[in-house]
Amino acid sequence: MTLNNEPGRERNPFLEAVGRVTVAGAELDIAQKGLLGAIAHESTLLLYANSQNTSKLIEFCKPALDIGHQAPDDVAEISACRVRAEKCRDRRNTIVHAIYTPAETGNGLEAMNPVRKNLGYRVSSTSVEEMEALADEVTILRDDMFRAGWNTDAANRPGMDRLPPRQPGQRVNGVPPPQA
Repeated sequence: MTLNNEPGRERNPFLEAVGRVTVAGAELDIAQKGLLGAIAHESTLLLYANSQNTSKLIEFCKPALDIGHQAPDDVAEISACRVRAEKCRDRRNTIVHAIYTPAETGNGLEAMNPVRKNLGYRVSSTSVEEMEALADEVTILRDDMFRAGWNTDAANRPGMDRLPPRQPGQRVNGVPPPQA
């Protein structure tokens, strides 16, 4: 909405993509807390997890699985979600915590992330499309994490059914399935 009939601001696809990745990262944290709540019924761990970052939330799932009473299929599905979450977290951090500059070739952008204090920057090329793809990947991962948590916890209660796996070609919140 503009004031005084002034033209609106020009949209910046790059900033929108970085923002979408940032929001997707926050949603990943929420999904991780939900998954942890489904597999760990230890109130102290859950209280402690509320203030933790993504790495710790992913890490907390491992001992919860080790001491829990989940079926082997559920453990395998949750472990696969943990691995995917860790990869998404690394890619998200590269995008969100970078300094951007136009690529030397003139095509796209380069993300510069500090290697270590006073050692310089690690440069990796990125594009708006790659950022959008990561945000879509996190949306699909969140759906898989919810299904894994539901199937290991709520589905074992009387009158509750397991959630079936996503059908081939099925969209998740408007996001098409990943291309194989």
